[in-house]
Amino acid sequence: MAVLFPDIQPSSRRFAPPRWPTSRQRSQSGVVSLRLWGSKPANGELSLGFNNIRDALAGQIVDVYGSAKGDLFEVQLPDSIFAGATGSLLTSLQALTQQGLRWYFKENDPPSVESVRPGISTVRVNLSLELRVN
Repeated sequence: MAVLFPDIQPSSRRFAPPRWPTSRQRSQSGVVSLRLWGSKPANGELSLGFNNIRDALAGQIVDVYGSAKGDLFEVQLPDSIFAGATGSLLTSLQALTQQGLRWYFKENDPPSVESVRPGISTVRVNLSLELRVN
């Protein structure tokens, strides 16, 4: 079951691309050996900031977290989340879900809501880009 994230353009977006699953060993003599453990990268991160939005919109974001049961269910992101990204960055961001990766709320990291003034809040959301077996 996937949950649709509200169609709200973020004020800020920080993205770390998925990483390849590798391990590193260093011998006593200092020789380093690396091992690749999978055929696809995973565990990318997306941090979103929604500055000075109405409390009703902040509530929609918190509701999505509840509907997704925290980090249990996939979160589908609307195009507005990537508004402002262009060229190869936008193409790369859109291609990630075509590679089997899915967005989830980051484990044990619910959205944080800060009241700015009555009726206006700032919300921070952290998402993880994962390969999962369902």
